Amino acid sequence: MKKSTRVFVLASILAFSAASLFALEAKVVSAKGKTEVQIADGAWTPLKIGSTIQKGAVIQTGFKSELILKIKETTVTVAPLSRITVEQLAEKGDKDDTRLFLDTGSLKSDVKKTVDRRVGFTVRSPVATASVRGTVVGVKNSFKRTDVKGYEGSIAVWKAPKGGAKAQVAGAEEEAATPAVTGNDPAAVSDGQSGAGAILVRPGQTVSYTTTTTTTAKENAQKQAVDVGGTKTVADTAASSGTDSPKPTSATVIVNVKFGSAEGEPQ
Repeated sequence: MKKSTRVFVLASILAFSAASLFALEAKVVSAKGKTEVQIADGAWTPLKIGSTIQKGAVIQTGFKSELILKIKETTVTVAPLSRITVEQLAEKGDKDDTRLFLDTGSLKSDVKKTVDRRVGFTVRSPVATASVRGTVVGVKNSFKRTDVKGYEGSIAVWKAPKGGAKAQVAGAEEEAATPAVTGNDPAAVSDGQSGAGAILVRPGQTVSYTTTTTTTAKENAQKQAVDVGGTKTVADTAASSGTDSPKPTSATVIVNVKFGSAEGEPQ
């Protein structure tokens, strides 16, 4: 095959892929207290009812604050003192794909599919990835603990790579990929594949494991900081001062996965 022909075929494939992929939006249906969004490392701007959020945005909530998002028929409730990166929001063929990175705090999702469409809904943390195999799941992440709680269906959980995971917004390669990806790649997990080392948890089951992640003193302070009415704590002030330990340190993290009642606390 001539080079020009190969280029034409590749361009056609990419064009077809782009045509079959459309961006989803998350719409704010409730915003209480201090709720903000950051786009492309820009300034933080307040969120209000009717605001729309797209892939790549970073969301955070303050003390005694709550944010409720709607992604088609799916509802995501973000608890106080949480920070989330929207890694993926897209329509791919017959599937709606949502992937969120929970850096700290907690959220609860009520995942519902629309008629004749599949739903891929994944929540990642620095130490674990949870893929919904039902409808309702809550994830809570703190410095040394991640809790995944199911209310209906089942949950598939993966350990993060050694050293911990970071937010990874879907790039052009993932958007253009027509074949299904495999393994522990975030796109593969979001596509509902088992991946290496997957743990499937069903009602009545509880699974716990420990893992390690690497972090710096500055990152530790940022995760443990509390924003009360716009006033930063001492920990957050120290974290933003620019001082940092020269080397990351290892931290042992407990990951707990279980099922419980949908009543009471969201997570």
